[in-house]
Amino acid sequence: MVFDPLRNPVDAANQESVRRNVLFDNLFVGTALQAALRRDGVLDPYLGGDGMVENIQYGRVQGAALPPGKSVSVTGQQLTSQVKWQEKLIAAWSPIDDWYYDDGSGQGGVINSGPARILDAYQVLLTTMVSTIDTMLEMSLYRHGQPSGSGGQTGSVLDNRIWDVNGLDEACNNGIDVSPFGNIYGLYGSAVRNGAIGPAMNSTPIWLGTSTGGTGQIDFGALTYGKAVAEVRGGNPKLGITNVFGFAAIAVALEAQRRDISNTKHDIMYTGLNFDGMDIYKDPLAPSAIAGEFISLGAVQGKAGNTSLVDGSNSSTQTGTVTTPQFYNSAGAAVTVSPTGSKQPSNTVCTVGEVLYMIDTSSVKIRPSDKPGFDYGIVQERVPFNPTAQYIIQRLATTMYIAQPFKNTLLFGFSS
Repeated sequence: MVFDPLRNPVDAANQESVRRNVLFDNLFVGTALQAALRRDGVLDPYLGGDGMVENIQYGRVQGAALPPGKSVSVTGQQLTSQVKWQEKLIAAWSPIDDWYYDDGSGQGGVINSGPARILDAYQVLLTTMVSTIDTMLEMSLYRHGQPSGSGGQTGSVLDNRIWDVNGLDEACNNGIDVSPFGNIYGLYGSAVRNGAIGPAMNSTPIWLGTSTGGTGQIDFGALTYGKAVAEVRGGNPKLGITNVFGFAAIAVALEAQRRDISNTKHDIMYTGLNFDGMDIYKDPLAPSAIAGEFISLGAVQGKAGNTSLVDGSNSSTQTGTVTTPQFYNSAGAAVTVSPTGSKQPSNTVCTVGEVLYMIDTSSVKIRPSDKPGFDYGIVQERVPFNPTAQYIIQRLATTMYIAQPFKNTLLFGFSS
């Protein structure tokens, strides 16, 4: 629509009031999990090779109480093995036009330059790319990096995320019980759970809901039980991570009881709770049933495209319902509750609600590449036969895994 004249006398005589170099971020949120893990020194640079392996001990030698002089049958027992993970790639990209953008080379920025420039559009783009990768990584750390499959030793994995990082959902599982995202991981790394290595790579997910699948509450007893599950095999969870709404539920429950709790100011930008030596932080991107009502978690409630917060597999951390399998005891008889101590009811549709991760950071490794080009490195390529257009790509090579999953656990099925 053409306006004639273009501006009225007031508009023509005045400029808009705007502060230079001020941009309000109305999309991205903080990432407490990465900050806490970095603080605890879990970064271990990946120097190259066909994947990465960790040595584990899973077996013991023979032994028994004997009467003197009794002969024994001596056989060898394999004691150690290795578990292998693969490096994963996360990238963000955008077209740029150096007729508009100034990338600092002195070759562009015809429009976005000089005293008329309010924001440096190229720097805004770079900052957004870092935030996009960090958000995808943060959300992926709560999910998994396995292909879909079902039955036998591969468990039952519903969604294919083979190119994504190996997150907490697969680490905190025992190949028997269902995870907060509906999966049973019979494999972890290259290890077969409950096979020759037994439970060496197992972690039991704890259900806090009702026997009919509804959400329950988190309280002093639930927190103590969750820590005990990790501690019984030598774990010492010092880090607790939950969504803002999960944090609210924990704070309300513990405040009502006023037992073994303190409000503590911590050093990673978040005010946390301390329970029995474990610092609990709130992460807006951690799995939650209701966080998506307030932030753009995926293509839900009319949100789509580049206004959504999703991970590298175009998924979010919004929780829903999961269906547990029919559980059986050691004699093969059907039982109504899982025999693992997870408290999950058999063959039940369960509402996940909020999730709390209890993490022993001494067992966690994040493996970023030591190659600068894949440590948030930038690649710019000119579009052929175009005088101004380019593509810009930012790349991060990394993954996460837990060498001793049994030192960690998760609790789910409670509500805010």
